[in-house]
Amino acid sequence: MTETTTLATQANTDLGHADNVIQSIYKQVFGNRHLMELDVNKSLEALFMNGDLTVQGFVTALAQSDTYKKLFLEDKSAYQFVELNFKHLLGRPPHDQQELMEHVSKMNTEGYDAEIASYTYSEEYLAAFGIDGVPHNRSSQSISGGRTINYTRGIAVDAGFAGYDAASNGSKLLNSLSTGNAPAIVDRKSVGNANGISIFWTTRRQVSANRRVMQKSVVSQTSMSATLRSIQAQGGRIVSISKA
Repeated sequence: MTETTTLATQANTDLGHADNVIQSIYKQVFGNRHLMELDVNKSLEALFMNGDLTVQGFVTALAQSDTYKKLFLEDKSAYQFVELNFKHLLGRPPHDQQELMEHVSKMNTEGYDAEIASYTYSEEYLAAFGIDGVPHNRSSQSISGGRTINYTRGIAVDAGFAGYDAASNGSKLLNSLSTGNAPAIVDRKSVGNANGISIFWTTRRQVSANRRVMQKSVVSQTSMSATLRSIQAQGGRIVSISKA
C-alpha cells in the first residue's frame, strides 16, 4: 500500500526527516533510478533545506532539469515522455488519448518547462499532494470517478521494485489509450504466482467476529474487472491493487 511522504516541519529543523523526503522525491521524479552523482542536485537540495523551495518547487525544478530531460525525453518519443510525466508528477497514467495529446501539443507549442509546470502547478497536483507532499502512485487507489482500466494501466507502467522507468523505449499505453482497451502486462518476467494481481479491500459487512476487516484477493489480469465489480457490489472499498 502507498505510504505518503510529507515534509512535516521546516527542512532545516529536522535534517533526518528532510533527507528522507529528499530521497523520496528523487526516487519518484527519476522513476526509481539508482541515484548516481550526476542525478543529485546539491544546489536545489540547499535551497530546499534553507526553506527557499517547497516539496512542490523541488519536484518541479528536478523535472525541469537537464538530467530529467536527458533521461526521459532525448531518446524517447513524445508519447512516452508525457506518459512518464503523468506517472512521476501526478502519480497516475493518462486518462485517455485526448489528455495525452493535449500534453504533447503543449510541449510543442509552449515548451518543455511549461509542460512540466502544467502537472506540478495544476489543481489536481495541489489537491492530491499539496505543497509539501511527495507525489506517489495513486493508480492503485480507489479514486472517486476513476475507472477499472486505470488500475491495469498503472500496473503496465510500473517498472517493479528493481526496475527503472527509462530502461525501455516506447510508450506502454499509447495503444490502450487509442483503443480504450486494457494494456497487456508482459514486460516483467514472472515466477510462481508473479502473474497474479493482489487486490486489498475492506468491507462494511460482518466478517467472522470482525467488521471492516482488510481483505486480500489474488486474481489474474483477465478476471480483475469481474472481481472488482463483485467487491463493489458487496459494498466493499478498494484500498490498493498491486502485482502479487
